[in-house]
Amino acid sequence: MSVLVTGSTGYLGLAVALRLQSAGHETFGLTDTVTGTKVLEARGITPILATLDDGETIRNVTQLVDAVVDVSGHLPAAKLFLATLEGTGKRYIRNSTSRVYVDASAGSLNRIVHKEGRAVSPVRGLAEILETDVQVQQAAERNIHTTVLRPSIPYGEAGGPVIGGLIKRAITAGRSLYVGTGANRQSHVYLADVAEAFALALEKAPSGSLYNIAAGESSLLEIAQDIAGMLGYQGAQSCTMDAAYAAYGVQFVDGVLASNCRVDATKARIELGWKPKGPDLQDELREGSYAHMWS
Repeated sequence: MSVLVTGSTGYLGLAVALRLQSAGHETFGLTDTVTGTKVLEARGITPILATLDDGETIRNVTQLVDAVVDVSGHLPAAKLFLATLEGTGKRYIRNSTSRVYVDASAGSLNRIVHKEGRAVSPVRGLAEILETDVQVQQAAERNIHTTVLRPSIPYGEAGGPVIGGLIKRAITAGRSLYVGTGANRQSHVYLADVAEAFALALEKAPSGSLYNIAAGESSLLEIAQDIAGMLGYQGAQSCTMDAAYAAYGVQFVDGVLASNCRVDATKARIELGWKPKGPDLQDELREGSYAHMWS
């Protein structure tokens, strides 16, 4: 199968592109930089130099491939792909996010674990993501083979926007923080396991489907403590919301540090045969890739 991957030089996008390539798919990677083309070429992925706002190139490339795996998360691009793919029966997989389930708990535990199909009331700023997910699923009625994946926090290879972001913010602040008791919990999943979920979805997911992708979960207290130990700090420190905002930024605190985002991925395990195999987040922080990189 020939596949176009967007966001193909990013943390998740490159992992997905490489996994699809290893599965034998002819893989094209969309990138908007010359450096990105070199990164893809070095890995045997055919680069397409264009932006997600380049409608003409997007339409032309989409006509040449069998499937689009849209890892970018770019909302206008999703609408463009749906308009271009309408009536073709081709596959379109959208990388959404489990953040649509985020609450505003200020560091306290929320016992709700979210499954697909239940009503969601997203916090401010996330409604458009949820609306786009619904539009992608409904596009199955217009002869597009659509799937939405909602990965939880990806980690591994000493990077990632969330775990890497927590580490970098702790270094800048000179302390590893959690809010209140730090009892709030976030689901997470190893990077290679997320990529495997995309590969399985391309092969097996029915049209109009939606899957949560998560393998484990941790409290923010546990994560903060492991980061503190890795960086050589004398333990993690509790703080107020205002102090967290000042040190880590409003968006990061509301979306990660002070919130719950707990998801159930049983559906992906049953319907796709997805079996996550990666190391636990705590192991990665204590003695894995993050420890090797940052301690």
